[in-house]
Formats: sequence, structure tokens, C-alpha cells
Amino acid sequence: MGTTPVWRLDWDESLSMCIPEIDSEHRRFIRLVNDLNEAIVDRLGRAEIQKRMQRILDDAVEHFAHEEALFRKWHYPNAEEHAMKHAAVTQALHDIMSQFNHDGSEYEWVSAGLKVKQALVDHLLNEDMKYRDYCCIKRELTEARCEQCPSRKASDQPDQVAG
Repeated sequence: MGTTPVWRLDWDESLSMCIPEIDSEHRRFIRLVNDLNEAIVDRLGRAEIQKRMQRILDDAVEHFAHEEALFRKWHYPNAEEHAMKHAAVTQALHDIMSQFNHDGSEYEWVSAGLKVKQALVDHLLNEDMKYRDYCCIKRELTEARCEQCPSRKASDQPDQVAG
């Protein structure tokens, strides 16, 4: 009791990109992945699991397009490389769905759910964090200051005065 299942993901502020609309989309990803894995654990059946997997794929495509639009707006220097990572994640999700559609055992269902979770978590933690500080600073310059931005936290520290 009180332990989180291995298939479950929980949002915390360490995952924040300091861009409210992106954070909202990432929270939605987490919710969709949890919904998928819950359906697998609860054995809701192939049709329901396929529907939830498709929802994740559709959401990923929309989210990646939104991120890439922000990259263009803020002239993110690694936008092209990041777009290639998006394409790779999208392809991985397609591959997982394809494999799921051909494999019938519940073991493969669990494996597919964990692979979806891993693909999205790896992208969020390893790739999206690479652009966080850059885009956070650009957003502050063009829109509004972000209380969670790592660059702001560092710059808000009082100057040390030697005595």
C-alpha cells in the first residue's frame, strides 16, 4: 500500500519546462500514458487499448508540431535536431502500435505499454530538458517572466558583498 506501480508516471515540478502550455501538454501525455497502462493492467481488451494508444500517438504528433512552432518563434538553434528526435519518437510509437496489433498475448500488451511510457519519458527527460533554459529565457524576453525558470532562480539570488 502506498507504492506507485512501475507502469504509473507522476508529474512533479522537476519535469516543468517553464512554458505553461508545454507543461500542460506534458501533463496530458502523462495522463494518457497512465490511462493506457491502467487499461492494460485492468485487461480492458484490445480495442480499448488500441484506442488509448492511438490517442497518445495523435497527441504526440500535435504536441511535437506545437513545440516545433515555438522553436521557430524563438529561433532555437537545435530545432532541426529536436524535430528529428520527434520523428524518431513518432516512428517508435507507430512501431509499438504495429507490434501490438500483431501480438496477442497479455505479456506483449504489458510490454507495449511500458515501451510507450519509456519512449515518452526518455524524450521528456533527455531531449526536452535540452531546450528548457533556452526557450524559458526567450519566453521571458518576449512574453512574461517565469517563476520556475532555472535562469531566473539563479539571477534572482542576492549579490554577495565582500566585507
